[in-house]
Amino acid sequence: SHNLSVVEFLCDRVAVLYMGKLAANKGTSRLVEIAERAQLDCPLAIVGDGPDRDALESAAARSPRDVRLVGWVDQMQTSRWLKHASLLIFTSRGPESLSRVLIEASAFGVPIAAMNTGGTPDIVVHGETGLLSNTWEGLADDVWRLRHDEGVAAWLGSAARKRAQAR
Repeated sequence: SHNLSVVEFLCDRVAVLYMGKLAANKGTSRLVEIAERAQLDCPLAIVGDGPDRDALESAAARSPRDVRLVGWVDQMQTSRWLKHASLLIFTSRGPESLSRVLIEASAFGVPIAAMNTGGTPDIVVHGETGLLSNTWEGLADDVWRLRHDEGVAAWLGSAARKRAQAR
């Protein structure tokens, strides 16, 4: 299947982004549910591939929200997606080592809503460079907040960029 390019996808529209493997330990099965609970008013772009892709595609097809599966993209495209993202959702609940996507999103000043697991708190400081949650509902509420409170989103994104540059 043809993977959408960021240009075809966005046409100047901003997107909420998930980037990574689509698998159980990444928590990706909850992405459509999160988009619905957060009442997303813009597309959720799911960039990546993995065993959860088919289930996500059927959940996306049934959802009233605009959820699109993009497939794998190369490093240059990754940067392009991050440049256009209004926020990054990080659903991983595994004991993750430092995640590259969190570091890259921070460097681009993209505010992050993430699950409070593994190495995530080493990169995302709750209330300072992003929002961390211990529950799916909390994560969806954080996504809603970052979409609706531009001041908070901008402040967190800019603090994340500064922290990434200082590393």
